[in-house]
Amino acid sequence: MKKKRRIDRQVQKIIGIVCLSFLLGTLGGAVAANLLSAAEQGELSLFLQGAGEGTEIPSFGALLWKYLKYDLIIWLGGWMQMGLFLSGAAFLFRSVAVGFTSAMMMTVYGAKGIVLAAVSFLPQNLLLIPAYILMMSAALYYMLHWQEGDGKRALKRERKRRQTEYCILFGVSVLLLMGAAGVERILLFS
Repeated sequence: MKKKRRIDRQVQKIIGIVCLSFLLGTLGGAVAANLLSAAEQGELSLFLQGAGEGTEIPSFGALLWKYLKYDLIIWLGGWMQMGLFLSGAAFLFRSVAVGFTSAMMMTVYGAKGIVLAAVSFLPQNLLLIPAYILMMSAALYYMLHWQEGDGKRALKRERKRRQTEYCILFGVSVLLLMGAAGVERILLFS
């Protein structure tokens, strides 16, 4: 009972740290967008305004791959002893990208940018952010606990169980990413 309570507390701490890092990364991206010079902001706003014009709508597979590659990097990092750097870098990049993109949309379009970001950027991120947080938390947890167990047989059985759990969690995150890609595809058609 004490071991389960200790593990539950540890999982809560890991999820809290992961959520806090995502929030800080998002904040960092927003600050970076606001620190751009006026010329750089103008250049980026011209790019953003022209980006939607004349481009073909990406396929569901292309959208899924856009999101899946980061999830896959985070998941693969969980299998390595020093994978925290690989997983953390992909996770941080995604969080900074969310903050930067949102802040730039608001900078470029003003008050209309808030509505535009909420309509075009928020719906898929309601699935993406939990998927990345789930995968990063799982990667961190399993990275720290691969070698736990008593005895050689128990260690092997426990490791196999954890590997299966980790793969199942990856599957759940892929389902969330598929939902996000579907939502974005629907939004692009409307």
